[in-house]
Amino acid sequence: MSDRRHQGKVAAEPQRVTISKVAFGGAGIATLSNGKICFVPGTIPGEAATVQITHEKKSYAEGELQTLHEVSPHRIKPPCPVAALCGGCQYQHIAYPLQLSIKQEQVREILTRIGGIPNPPVDTTAASPLEFAYRNRITVHSRAGKTGFFARGTRNVIDVKECPISSPDINRQLAGLRANKPSDGEYALRESSEFRGFRQVNEEAAKILLHVVEEFAAPGGDLLVDAFSGAGFFAKHLQGLFKNVIGIEWSADAVRHARSEAPAHVTYLHGDASLLLASALTSDPAATTVLVDPPAEGLPQPVIDTLLDRRPARLLYVSCDPATLARDIKKLSTSYEL
Repeated sequence: MSDRRHQGKVAAEPQRVTISKVAFGGAGIATLSNGKICFVPGTIPGEAATVQITHEKKSYAEGELQTLHEVSPHRIKPPCPVAALCGGCQYQHIAYPLQLSIKQEQVREILTRIGGIPNPPVDTTAASPLEFAYRNRITVHSRAGKTGFFARGTRNVIDVKECPISSPDINRQLAGLRANKPSDGEYALRESSEFRGFRQVNEEAAKILLHVVEEFAAPGGDLLVDAFSGAGFFAKHLQGLFKNVIGIEWSADAVRHARSEAPAHVTYLHGDASLLLASALTSDPAATTVLVDPPAEGLPQPVIDTLLDRRPARLLYVSCDPATLARDIKKLSTSYEL
């Protein structure tokens, strides 16, 4: 089987372009002489550059930065020595305040283009309290004596001695793994915790997220249904606002952990939200809040169908992917207003 990244006609001559914006995922966007947009990693809006086109598809192209002719004042030296090669970080060459502004505009553009929302209410991006040394888990790969992350766009391993975005504990584990000269394979490194299930990778930023969710959940009501509840990260913090709380989670380990700390008015159901959400929505819809925090794939269609059928008064949607969020908002907009 051929690698899809290497399919498509490749232009022979480099082109000089101007970067207009940064796409979701971190690549700069420029317009080529033939009118196609071109994605160029490692660039910043306003920069003029010579780009080598590496792949050309029907509606877009991909290129590699060759020469910068006009350099953005927001360009900085990445703290990580392999940032330009590693596939893990796409923004380290951009000063952090501009990173936040770029991400705000990305969400706004995606909600408009995919969600059909003319003027989406996107607030200023909340900054992480820690710009570096925040990740509480990483997955590294060992191949041919190298241990680290895959290079951008390939399955080749970049040797990584220390990861600047990972916590000191994770970097100690990485150093220990490297010292033991691991065999080829994949290795998950994570900070110790009594619960081994899903956790937000940036716990300080997760506190900011929780504060936002609490603001939207107040003043509470008769029932909170927390679909995709995990071990109860949100439900545990919101349970004081509601007379009853129901969490729904497919992971048996997460449900056991959540139940071990649940007060009498909080119930956790083990199973698929697509199958269990309807039975959980038994209270007055006007006094019901539903919180969904799905994986990157977004909400399954049966969950959307149930929400549109039962129409709880308030729906809080926590998303890790703006595109699937926008898709689902468009479907829900027949009954809900953003």
